[in-house]
Amino acid sequence: MSGRILIVDHAGTGRALDEGALGAVGFDCRHCDGFDAALSRLPDPALDLVFVATGAGAPGGIGAVLAFLARLRIGAEGARLPVIISSPPSGAGQRLALLEAGADEVMVPPVPTVLLQARLRNLLRARDTEAELARREATHQALGFSEGAAGFAPRQRIAVIAPHDGAGAIAHCGLPGPLRHVDPTAFFAAADHEEDLFVIDGAAPGRDALPARELRRIVAELRSRSATRRAAQLVLLPDAAREAAMLLDLGADDTVSASVGPDEIAHRARRLLRRKLLADRLRATERYGLEAALTDPLTGLWNRRYARPHLVRLIEGAQARDRSIAVMLLDIDLFKAVNDRHGHAAGDEVLAQVAGRLRDGLRPADLLARIGGEEFLVAMPDTTLEQARTAAERLRRRIRDAPFAMGGGLSCRVTVSIGVALGPRGTGTGTGAEAEAEALMRRADAALYAAKETGRNRVTVSLSAA
Repeated sequence: MSGRILIVDHAGTGRALDEGALGAVGFDCRHCDGFDAALSRLPDPALDLVFVATGAGAPGGIGAVLAFLARLRIGAEGARLPVIISSPPSGAGQRLALLEAGADEVMVPPVPTVLLQARLRNLLRARDTEAELARREATHQALGFSEGAAGFAPRQRIAVIAPHDGAGAIAHCGLPGPLRHVDPTAFFAAADHEEDLFVIDGAAPGRDALPARELRRIVAELRSRSATRRAAQLVLLPDAAREAAMLLDLGADDTVSASVGPDEIAHRARRLLRRKLLADRLRATERYGLEAALTDPLTGLWNRRYARPHLVRLIEGAQARDRSIAVMLLDIDLFKAVNDRHGHAAGDEVLAQVAGRLRDGLRPADLLARIGGEEFLVAMPDTTLEQARTAAERLRRRIRDAPFAMGGGLSCRVTVSIGVALGPRGTGTGTGAEAEAEALMRRADAALYAAKETGRNRVTVSLSAA
């Protein structure tokens, strides 16, 4: 995952960041020397995150930072822009004030590069989910549909994974109840529980403390199981814990030192619950009376009517932010033989399962649609050519490697051929988003034809994709 970072640095304190290491993983760092200069850069759709480096010599102190956050969050563009504050050690009240004013994270310098990289990836994933919701709503409106009114939000369910009920800081962190306690050695992904948030207590004292390998196992298992993969995860860690970066990359949504105080832990929990509601709403946009018009009833995927204008919207965003977008066309190889040999009902079952495997292999911000009998469209924003090729190969293997059940104890294996095209870069070509969408589809279709002609079950990248 790459991105463009604006570093707001009054006195050179932000130079302590290892910008070379950030650049090596795709982050482009830009500098400005004050809050007014930073605000003058907005709205800038190419900007992904703001890093504010404060120090003892920064003018205005915390009051200036709070004022900057308030001004930033007023506009629509700034409201969703992730912000990290790098601030010297301070009291719990000051940290909480920054978070409540709109900071997404407060980090004490010097910030370890590995942890910063993981936190950047974590925040950008959350931002992408919100951005995709906004794009979907805009596409619905462009097609003449309005989103169903949000109903009353139900009480969200929280489970605490801790060695003992009420152990450690959990008993005093102010989480909204009731809380379900789960022993870390138990089967905590029980099908009869659908938690919205798991709080994993890795900061219990003494012999009750969970070892690092156990924390990693819990986070990964929660994220991998179908019953719990959608739930948010907040991990409490001891001071100066070195596990935070790995846990964030394994799937934790947030990590925090248990020493920060109960109010901050409760704030972070509420923020994750709000994001979970937003993610649920993102998935629910497919179910508010739009199915018949915009989704394919067999697979539950978006149909061609929805996919084309949404692809145009994705390209508009890519042009505005000077980013690339990958378009894939996937076709099931020799699918007619499946229908001829096993019947159309079996073929429909295979189509539905293929759709499920594709959906599970993509990000929330990616577009997946069924645009023909056995043909699927994937659009992946903010994706490089190598990332697109890797993703296409991953999807091809997901289809190839396991048989598809067709009922009656029967199964079959199918493969897919995939054509990939990449574009656009920048806005200087004078080409509109609709024309770019047509061009990308043509190039992906030509690449798909080449994959079929050269043996099927393969990925082919358009020669003009770069």
